[in-house]
Amino acid sequence: MRAGTKTADVVARAVATIAIVATIVWVLWFQKGALGYREFGVNGEQHVEATTSLTAVVVSIFGVGFFCILIRARRRVVGLQVAPLWCRYIARVVDLWVFTFVFANLTTLVPLFVEERRTGSFRWHFERDYGTPSDWLMFLLILAGVAAMAAYFVLPLANGGHTIGCWIMRISTVNLDGRVVALPLGIAFRWAYTEFTELFSPFSLWKIVRRRDVEQPTSHDRENRLLVVRY
Repeated sequence: MRAGTKTADVVARAVATIAIVATIVWVLWFQKGALGYREFGVNGEQHVEATTSLTAVVVSIFGVGFFCILIRARRRVVGLQVAPLWCRYIARVVDLWVFTFVFANLTTLVPLFVEERRTGSFRWHFERDYGTPSDWLMFLLILAGVAAMAAYFVLPLANGGHTIGCWIMRISTVNLDGRVVALPLGIAFRWAYTEFTELFSPFSLWKIVRRRDVEQPTSHDRENRLLVVRY
């Protein structure tokens, strides 16, 4: 990799990291109301709340576009330095946050527009302590969320690309020869599911906390004859 390309690569990752941290700060300290759309009960009463903003929607659209680019952004991996568990763990935590932020802000537009038709005025945030017939949308959003999350983690594997978290942490899934591979959808789905269950298991977290996170393939890596490496 040429020096100019390498510098641009580092800058791009730094900008993306700053943007992700900024979304966390915004949601925790500056956003009015909870993230996205939710229904909950308080003292036997149904409460409904929806929150987003124009800025959050624009950032989320950029996030979707960037993800679409990374899906097919294959890289040649030089060397087989196995990624430690802490690196993979951080990448997946970043992925979970990015997905949650983008999905919540974009899908919240649906209940906001439905509420506009009901009340006659559009607001980026609403909260009410009673239910309406349109609240069944929550069930559809949950189903859409499950499908979208599966697609977020499976499609990059199926196309030999990266999720945003893996791209930031510079990790990639390769075969034993070091070549980035595009897995069949069924294998990619099973790989992603197994990686999550093993990576977030108490044993793996204990190894990370106790700093016994050796750079070795996990059991499901060896089973599938694949490696997660840093490049």
